[in-house]
Amino acid sequence: MRHLILSATLLTGISVTAFAQDFNDIKSQLDKGKYADARSKIDKVLTDPKNQKSANAWYYKGVVYGELAKDSTLKDMDYRQESFTALKKYQELDPKNIMLLLNQNANFFALYEGYFNQGVKDFNSKNYDKAFQNFTNGLQVKDYVHGKGYELNGFKFPVLDTQLVNLAGSAGMLAKKEDQAVPYFQKIADAKIKGDDFKDLYPILVDYFTKKGDSVNKNKYFAIGREVYPENPYWTQAKLAEAGTDKSKRLAQFQELLKSDPTNSELLTDYAIELFNVTYGKEKPADYSKSQNDLSQALKSAIASNPSAAYANFIMTQHLSNQMYDMQQDYNKMKSTKPEDIKKKQALNKEIQSKSEEMFTYSTAAYQLYEKMPDMKPTDKANFKNLTNQLIDYYTMKKQPEKIKVYEDKLKNIK
Repeated sequence: MRHLILSATLLTGISVTAFAQDFNDIKSQLDKGKYADARSKIDKVLTDPKNQKSANAWYYKGVVYGELAKDSTLKDMDYRQESFTALKKYQELDPKNIMLLLNQNANFFALYEGYFNQGVKDFNSKNYDKAFQNFTNGLQVKDYVHGKGYELNGFKFPVLDTQLVNLAGSAGMLAKKEDQAVPYFQKIADAKIKGDDFKDLYPILVDYFTKKGDSVNKNKYFAIGREVYPENPYWTQAKLAEAGTDKSKRLAQFQELLKSDPTNSELLTDYAIELFNVTYGKEKPADYSKSQNDLSQALKSAIASNPSAAYANFIMTQHLSNQMYDMQQDYNKMKSTKPEDIKKKQALNKEIQSKSEEMFTYSTAAYQLYEKMPDMKPTDKANFKNLTNQLIDYYTMKKQPEKIKVYEDKLKNIK
């Protein structure tokens, strides 16, 4: 609920013939907008213990303080909370709720709206502690009204006011009140609410319960979050964080994640990058050949899942370049002039040429994807330059000067 259309004077048309003179005076001051005078009068009335048993006294306090709450210059107390407490007291003393029924319990809806609007103002001005207080108070009013089943002009509060609950949790977090804020986020997560405003909420819960050492809730919200937002890369990062820097554990974690999400292009690309770093790191893995084959398959899967993934295509060119380097090293070591060795050398050279053509295919694809990028980060520009040089080298080998010039000119313009 946002802005409610409420009557300007909630007491208009209410008969007071049965009231004592004090209540006549208070109503008169309310009608004239003299809320400070009305407050003095009702406060005085309620100092008498006998009047504290009067439903009407509490009703008028609720109305008077509700009006005072609209004056932003009054900061000596929470007038809305005073009004809320008084109106609830009135209902205890008058179970028939006669006075409030006359305006559809609009006083409560006005208190909610006041808390909501003030909370938004505080939030936008970065007064998060005050915003948290106003949002949580607004939720108290909402829960009370919902519990009573009240409605105003056909409007009823939902069981879960997702926006206000989310605002309360966010304000609490920003006010450094994590323990108080988290229960609000839990309400949304438990209901599996999805939307742009709630995407970061699930990771926050996982991180919070991880820090608390609460594995039950950590696993619970990890599972819910991944179910509601499977595309969020956070879930991969969180699982990899558990594996630490151990390369074999990280690869195993990727493989486990891919079992349940085998076509996730981002996950496939991240796995390929991890494999690339393992394969071509400072220390060559013992199963180097297998690692290269696994990397080839991982990159092909990543590209197949998203052909427009520029980075996956670029990584493939780097992988092929390393393979060609290895082949070239082996080729240079072949010194024998025996017919059978010459034959092997020729076969290897043919394989290098085939690999060069394959690399050209991916270089061209990657180049075209990077060229379409509207804004390049420094790393993108570095990759684009690398690809441009690859194409220059390819056309140099093919002895096609016109093509060489095209890419040399392009290289000069990459700033």
